[in-house]
Amino acid sequence: MRIGVALPLEAPAADLLELAAEAERLGYDAVWCNDDRLQHDVVAMLAAMAQRTRHVLLGPGVTNPYSRHAALIATAIATLDELSGGRARLGLGAGGTNHRALGVHREAPAAALRDAVAVVRGLLAGERVTVDGRVVHAHDARLDFAPSRADVPVFIGARGPKVLELAGEVADGVIVGNIATREGWAYALGRIEQGAQRAGRDAEAIDVCAWLYTCVADDARAAADAVAPMVGTSLITSRPILHELGVEMPAAFAAEMQRADWNLDRDVVREAARTLPTEVIGAFGLAGTPDDCRARLAALLDAFPQISEVTIVPFPAGGQGTLDVITRFIEEVAPQPAASGRRGEGAST
Repeated sequence: MRIGVALPLEAPAADLLELAAEAERLGYDAVWCNDDRLQHDVVAMLAAMAQRTRHVLLGPGVTNPYSRHAALIATAIATLDELSGGRARLGLGAGGTNHRALGVHREAPAAALRDAVAVVRGLLAGERVTVDGRVVHAHDARLDFAPSRADVPVFIGARGPKVLELAGEVADGVIVGNIATREGWAYALGRIEQGAQRAGRDAEAIDVCAWLYTCVADDARAAADAVAPMVGTSLITSRPILHELGVEMPAAFAAEMQRADWNLDRDVVREAARTLPTEVIGAFGLAGTPDDCRARLAALLDAFPQISEVTIVPFPAGGQGTLDVITRFIEEVAPQPAASGRRGEGAST
């Protein structure tokens, strides 16, 4: 079982580098960096983190083929793999909330991701690649340097049915985004299995990462409030599949968002999220006291042993810092490491 942390890239760059180094020191196995909105550049931050760490796996979680060309994603991940001594992983998805700011239209997500994976893998293998899809285009593309590895693991971030199935078909791993219910996990794993079967693959060979909004604090209500705005975003983007997740759209939240014409503007969603009940917040993440979070996570892992990695997206409650959440999670909530693990032995440089 790997334990990862995903860092939103909003804080000052120096603080983010320190968080990555501290995560390694605490014993985290992986650091992912969000490629979202117009935050610090994910490629530059990961490259800098590669120089500040020695052991943790590193990767964008997730980038996408709409705001970044698939061939440039390949060059970035090959460069990161070289700089980090073979520690890179690639997280690809079709979501993100920067498309509007960039004037990008998100269409055909499953097809776009399938083509993006083909471009990335072909280029990492030293091939000349031509793809002419609906979203992804490459014409006789080839890297101008030799990648350190052809087999950098490719993860697909997914919550919708078609992309979950695609992950089962073509990915080395799948990041199951912000699902913390038994119904949701049964649905997600079922879709991954369907995709794997269609491609003649063994679903058990696919890395499965549980990606969870997380706040661990002594005040359970404050912890829930800390993650509520991001849960609100997930509620909005998951409307077609809420029944699969075992979640019912809260009437008060829906009314607030209807008045705003379901605008994903951060301030709009944050205000509407004030109405969310704790049980709905708990459907998308871990928020509460250490005992609460530990019990809920243990129940999820017991029910779904297919989960091979738990990655938290930390959100501090009032009076906390991000490092507080990261520390409390790994020390008070996360499963104990295997005897051969090196948790707590990482060294920052």
